[in-house]
Amino acid sequence: MVAVVDHAAAAGRAGLSMPDTQVIIFGNPQAGTPLMQARPEIAIDLPMRMMVRDDGQPGSLITWQDPAYLAQRYGLGEDQLAPLNTPAKIASAIDSR
Repeated sequence: MVAVVDHAAAAGRAGLSMPDTQVIIFGNPQAGTPLMQARPEIAIDLPMRMMVRDDGQPGSLITWQDPAYLAQRYGLGEDQLAPLNTPAKIASAIDSR
């Protein structure tokens, strides 16, 4: 599952302006469901999200929720962290282009 929320486009439709800013929402039920079974409250942070925005510098700024923060917040074990590292892997693949 993938969805994109274009905040800049929504701002434009409201007669406002802001730098290009999109939130990409993505998830995999095979990865997220076990986390939600173990800690149902993590559903508020799933599916995963990445924000891509124009910060006025060359390229784009990509941000996401720190997996260590999520692990601490929900008391997850090291063995449960792999799905939460996906945004970092995506950002790394983009950065290496």
